[in-house]
Amino acid sequence: MEITTQTTQDAWKRALTYIKEEGSDFTDHDNRVCREVLNFTVTIEHPEEDYETPIQLMQEFDLIYPSQEELSAIMLSKDVAAIYEYSYGPRIFNFMNQKDQINDFIIPLLKKDPTTRRGIVCLFNPVKDMDLDSKNVPSLLFLYFKIKDNMLHLTCYIRSNDFFIGWPGNIYQIVVLQKYVADRINIPTGSLTTVSSSAHIFHEHFSMIEDIQRR
Repeated sequence: MEITTQTTQDAWKRALTYIKEEGSDFTDHDNRVCREVLNFTVTIEHPEEDYETPIQLMQEFDLIYPSQEELSAIMLSKDVAAIYEYSYGPRIFNFMNQKDQINDFIIPLLKKDPTTRRGIVCLFNPVKDMDLDSKNVPSLLFLYFKIKDNMLHLTCYIRSNDFFIGWPGNIYQIVVLQKYVADRINIPTGSLTTVSSSAHIFHEHFSMIEDIQRR
C-alpha cells in the first residue's frame, strides 16, 4: 500500500485510518493485540511545513512523550542517551565508534557528486544486532539521501513502526536530520518517504487514534 500526501499531519491521519480499517490483528510477544499492515509506504511531499504537528497532538494526550528539543538533541548527538535503550544519533554520527556517516560521508559525497545514488546511512549493525536474545534492535534501519530537481529527498526503511506512538517522533527526528544535511549542502529539503515492513497500531490506543482522525 502507498500513500502520498502534501503534509505530515494528513499523512499520519490517512495512515492511521488505513491501518485501522484494512490491517489484520495478531497478539504480539508482549501479549498486546496489534493491527498490522505489511510493506506500507508513506510519502510526504512537503514534510517541513508541519512536521511538528503530530508531536504537538501527541503531547495533548495523557502520555509521557518527549519534547521537540529532546527529540532533536538525541537525533543529532553522537553520544548514547542514558534514558533510552538505544538512540539513533550514535549509530548515525559515531557508528561502532568509528564513522560519522553524515559529516564524513553523506555531506561530502553529495557535494562532490549531486547525482550520486550512494547516499546510504546504515543503522543496523550485524555484529551487535544479530543476537537472538537482543531486544534493542533499532527500528529505523537505513536512510537514503538523494538530490533531485535541486532538492534533498530522503527515503527511510523502518522494520517495525508503531504509527500512533512511534511515527510522529520518527518523522520529527528524520526531518531534523534531513534539514541538517540540506542546510550544509545549501539546497532545500524535498520529499520524505517511509517504508515500513510492519506498520501497526495497538487496540489499546484506538480511542486516541479516533480522536486524531477527527482533527
